[in-house]
Amino acid sequence: MLTLVEKDPANMGDVYQMATYTILILISAIVMIVWLKRRGRSKKK
Repeated sequence: MLTLVEKDPANMGDVYQMATYTILILISAIVMIVWLKRRGRSKKK
C-alpha cells in the first residue's frame, strides 16, 4: 500500500475522493428511501 502511494500520490487521491463521493451518495440514497417509506406510512394512517 505504501509503495503505491509513493509512486503516484495524485492517482491515489483521486481514488479516495471517488470512494468518498460514492459512499456519501449511497448513504444519502439509503436515508432518503427510509425517510420516504416512513413518510408514506404516516400519511396512510
